Amino acid sequence: MLKKLAIFDLDGTIVDAFDSIYETISFICDKLNLKKFDYLTVKKAVGSGDLKLMSNLFKDEEIIKLSHTLYRENYLRFLKGNVKVIDGTFDLFEELKRRNIKIALATNRSRFSLIPLLEETKLKNFFDFLVCADDVRKIKPDPEMILKIIEEFKFKKNDVFYVGDMMIDYLAGKNAGIDTFIVLTGVSDKKDFENINEVLIFENLFKLKNFLIDNKLI
Repeated sequence: MLKKLAIFDLDGTIVDAFDSIYETISFICDKLNLKKFDYLTVKKAVGSGDLKLMSNLFKDEEIIKLSHTLYRENYLRFLKGNVKVIDGTFDLFEELKRRNIKIALATNRSRFSLIPLLEETKLKNFFDFLVCADDVRKIKPDPEMILKIIEEFKFKKNDVFYVGDMMIDYLAGKNAGIDTFIVLTGVSDKKDFENINEVLIFENLFKLKNFLIDNKLI
């Protein structure tokens, strides 16, 4: 059946901001005289908000608190020029808009970095509604964000689909009871989902768009 609302994750799904995050973490390590992490380690630690990012990387509680403060104070300096829109995003969003489908965002990012990032990437005006970590009690994989968006539009769950790039996205969509699609544009690959038979995985957003059209979902 035709969908009325498309909900998207941000990092790794429609935006590649890993360079900006890595540069900020490297700055923090220099500031605190700590050994720098390799790029892949930082990339794999992303996805559950900036505080969780720190606890994924650092073990000492004081270092976690201090690094989180430094992250909040300095991240926007490394944002400009260090983020890019993932291939296929504009193409898919323009198609959804052409078909009068609402677009919402559900991200574990905090608003302090979300709005500047959306402005930097020229994506902000595509969205009809934004929900971030600051707006809920529990972030993904809890379904609260997605359910909040559905309630905002007063749509039935059958009218909605969600797109993400990680296991936490799959679980959030499943727990919300809506159709959920995974794109391999972020940190995950197919083997991360090999024990889940029902998950629909797409190599990129172009292939997802074709699937949605071919199956008359949009």
